[in-house]
Amino acid sequence: MSNCPRATTAEIAAIRAEIECLLGEYVRLDTTNPPGNEIAAARFLERVLARDGIKSEVVLSAPGRANLVARVRGREPGHALMLVHHMDVVPASAPEWSVPPLSGMLRDGYLWGRGSLDDKGMGVAHLLSALLFVRLGLVPAHDVVFLAVADEESGGGQGARWLIEHQRAWFQGVEFALNEGGAILELGPGQLVYGVELAQKAPLWLRLTARGVSGHGSAPAPDTATSVLVRGLARLAEHRFPIVVIPEVQAMFAARAAALPEPERAPFRDLERSLKSPKFQKKFLEDAHDAALVHNTLAITQLSASDKENVISERASAVLDIRLLPGQNAQAVTEELKRVLAEPAIEVEPLLSWTAQAAPRDTPLFAAIERLAHARHAGAPVMANVIGGFTDCNAFRVAGIVCYGFHPMRVPVAEFHRVHGKDERIDTAVLAESVLGLHDLVRELWTPLPVAPAASEPAPRLTDELLR
Repeated sequence: MSNCPRATTAEIAAIRAEIECLLGEYVRLDTTNPPGNEIAAARFLERVLARDGIKSEVVLSAPGRANLVARVRGREPGHALMLVHHMDVVPASAPEWSVPPLSGMLRDGYLWGRGSLDDKGMGVAHLLSALLFVRLGLVPAHDVVFLAVADEESGGGQGARWLIEHQRAWFQGVEFALNEGGAILELGPGQLVYGVELAQKAPLWLRLTARGVSGHGSAPAPDTATSVLVRGLARLAEHRFPIVVIPEVQAMFAARAAALPEPERAPFRDLERSLKSPKFQKKFLEDAHDAALVHNTLAITQLSASDKENVISERASAVLDIRLLPGQNAQAVTEELKRVLAEPAIEVEPLLSWTAQAAPRDTPLFAAIERLAHARHAGAPVMANVIGGFTDCNAFRVAGIVCYGFHPMRVPVAEFHRVHGKDERIDTAVLAESVLGLHDLVRELWTPLPVAPAASEPAPRLTDELLR
């Protein structure tokens, strides 16, 4: 880290050089969850911030599970903007990758490695944004808070949710937060959409456990733990939740359809009604991501029983990853699934459960994103998005903070399959541009320009507007 260059101007080349060095180091820190070990990442970020005189605080929620906060002080209290990212990453299967998953390798203009897109790349952009305020002598109107959390990939029990319960002082004066979940989406050549996550599905993770008599594989009893579990799982695999179109999803698909030819737009004006047509429903549900936004989903993700080929285990278990639409009741869904299982002997244990909350659209932060879109990409629509996954935004929304999933970085839609997949990578040039985009967004949030720049003019960057 001591050898990383320091960008002391708003030049993209300088910012990119520092980002490539810092992100490479960050990716090479193994924060695979489980076990997480975010303490190594937190200490790394702490050292980077200290190099520019920014004090940070690190707290441990459990051994090795660290969270970090730092503030760039503004002129006035309150109305703070918090930049949030998570330090943990999901496991990567090295044989599937074309490069070592934790290499942080630079190739073809991309930095490759687990976490480069989810979520360390955005974290480094947040970090550089905070550092540039100090390096350029810019004082924002209100505090900019840099927050790095643990455990997002397992639900935030040692990260965001723990902090809300145990470290509320960290969030004093925080009104707005920007997190993962949205970006400037490249749908095709010249087709940009600003996607801002305002709502998400909530996780309901259940462990199913069946018990029976252990024995030798050559003489199985009629109702072994595995056979009971498999019978129940077969019923669950065939279960289909009813279709429900919530207002946020209806608005999202209507906005998305605006770019389609007129005849193709019509079904999306009343999506719930259109989905009653078998032909339209069949075509719509073929896209798994779209389908997940109109009903609850259930995936059987883990199975365990005997660890020996010829031994019948007295215990067999499975884990279900269920995602609930906003407004759905977790207890009611759990009872529904127990009925579908139709195996009273199977124990059902909740591992993770919460209720999803949506963020309001009518806020100064959303308006600032709209002005940013107009200034940088005139004509690009700003779309309130609903995602099938979950992020830490929900924890902050419950605490009364307006949290949006948005980072002002251009991302081709085709790249999203790399998140949690093989060969994850990030374009370092557009990541560097996003640092300046964050500064522009801060300006637009607290000191809107009276007149938006003409489409042919570049949007102003890092101007004295931040100081007024």
